[in-house]
Amino acid sequence: MEVYTFEKSFLERLKEAEAVLSWDGAVMPASQVRSEWKSFVELQIEPAGWQAIWKIPRVICEDLKLRYPTIVYGYVEQVIFDELKAVFVVTAVQDNDVHLPESNEVSLIELWPTIKQENEALNVDTTAECIDRLRFFYCHVWMPWDKDYDDDRDWVQMHLQARIQLACDLSKNKLSRPLALHMRTLLMEAKYIQQRLEYLELDLSDAEVESDDEAVELNDNAAEPARKQPKPGSANGSLNVSTLPVTDLMCLHLRMAIIRSEFEILENPEMRRAYSELQSNSLKRHLLQRSVGRLTELPLTERTPICHVVTVPGKLQQQMDLLTLAKEQVKPDTQVQLANTLQDVLSICRSDDDILLSPGEHTIKFLEHLNNNGSLKGLVKSEAILVAEPQLPNLPVVCSSDEESTLLVIDGNYTLSHLVLDCRHVRRGILLRSGTLTVRGCRLLGDGNASTQEGIVCMPNASVEMRGCIIENFAVGISMRPRSSAELGNVQVKSCNTGVELLDKTVSLNLQGSKCSFDNCKIGIMADNLALPGKDDKVLVLRQYSELKRYNDNNWLGNCNFMDCTKNVRVFNKSDQLLAQHSQQRLLDDELEGENKENIDTA
Repeated sequence: MEVYTFEKSFLERLKEAEAVLSWDGAVMPASQVRSEWKSFVELQIEPAGWQAIWKIPRVICEDLKLRYPTIVYGYVEQVIFDELKAVFVVTAVQDNDVHLPESNEVSLIELWPTIKQENEALNVDTTAECIDRLRFFYCHVWMPWDKDYDDDRDWVQMHLQARIQLACDLSKNKLSRPLALHMRTLLMEAKYIQQRLEYLELDLSDAEVESDDEAVELNDNAAEPARKQPKPGSANGSLNVSTLPVTDLMCLHLRMAIIRSEFEILENPEMRRAYSELQSNSLKRHLLQRSVGRLTELPLTERTPICHVVTVPGKLQQQMDLLTLAKEQVKPDTQVQLANTLQDVLSICRSDDDILLSPGEHTIKFLEHLNNNGSLKGLVKSEAILVAEPQLPNLPVVCSSDEESTLLVIDGNYTLSHLVLDCRHVRRGILLRSGTLTVRGCRLLGDGNASTQEGIVCMPNASVEMRGCIIENFAVGISMRPRSSAELGNVQVKSCNTGVELLDKTVSLNLQGSKCSFDNCKIGIMADNLALPGKDDKVLVLRQYSELKRYNDNNWLGNCNFMDCTKNVRVFNKSDQLLAQHSQQRLLDDELEGENKENIDTA
């Protein structure tokens, strides 16, 4: 099964959005923008009966404890034009463990119409293109806070051209790399907060309606009133509101207001230029301060790699002991720079520099990539990292602020060693875009609750080599995309929903030395899109990795142990996939399209 996809230039899409918002009135408030889209959608979209794939939003996957992204197949029973939504009836799921209400009210931009339709008389081509236009506008032009604008303000005059210019600048990499990534991070967080707010507020309103209905029934013995379409989330269409305090809504609204105020400043091209110049001047001042006392200072691109030693405040003897450890790892002729914080170092270092971290917590808000054979190493023995109950205050811990989406992004050869990567406040620990990542003696910690959190995501043509590491408490420990590769030696994957997922038969996996283990995982290894000759089963459950290797013995090597896993190996039959492979990959890549996306060339 395939879905409609449209290859258009960014400029073409933006002109289409402008055409929909052509307006003869003197002022177009934000509320009228939505009305214009309603009118356009009513003329373009079939009102009912067409088949589609529903890509379930992250916020729903989190509440239902589903893997993200999760897709289901069904048909549109009714389009709700006034709300740009549809009543979607689920008829097939990829995973039988996914349990949803049969009928769900979903946003149109979450639907991907399929090319094959039961009713060929329907004009689904036009329907799919209309939804594609709508999805582009609400993803790239419209902001979550726009709906709160006053009706006496002209939204088109104030924002449309500026947003179009910003979208073009981001797509063509005209902004500085840190600024572009910062703005994309703000946008992704704002859109997620919007989904979460809508979900929680609908819960509260549903609970109030149900409470009123129950009171009427008790007092008047009235017939049960008709209920609204249930929201996906639980069997009765509502979450337990007692677990969703009003303070959560207040915190989300506050964070949205902060993002809005910052983004509206950066939306102005002149302010963006000033922001970039301020960053550049700050870097120059930092380099100048470092060069005090020297006669010359080589440009950053011309000097040889140096080693940065980052320490947290401590007693003199502790600092001397750390420098003694550092001396063992640094070559005698290497230039060394002492630093106060990891964030400062990441802001001014070259990608091929080495960084040594003292024990302690090192919080970063890093908006760059790591590559070019650089390294990040902890000044501690690996045995202290890998003990059953590690003492985090005594270890080098790298963590991020809770609004970040990814802790570290790697786009070239890089080494991490003797570190704790605290991923409890991020959606993803490491995004490996390209190159080879070497990880030795490290521990990756997830929060143990989110069903969407990933430890390492290995993109096509990237590779990861891990030795003596622990990955624990993630929804997915390691996600291997098509044509990626991994070599794991003495790696423990513990307490994950899925330890390692192999999303295509082109993935290479070598579990070296038979010392890799999967402990207390719901699924140890999950293999997707695998041809199973002579097998009609939708899902195949195996006991040993050696049984899985028989289906792909060229790419999957080595051995491992499973301990207390609910299912050791789970295989999804290629012949029973909801989506064709390239359509499936399109939806997977769509999740990362706006996140940490930028020009790989050096800025």
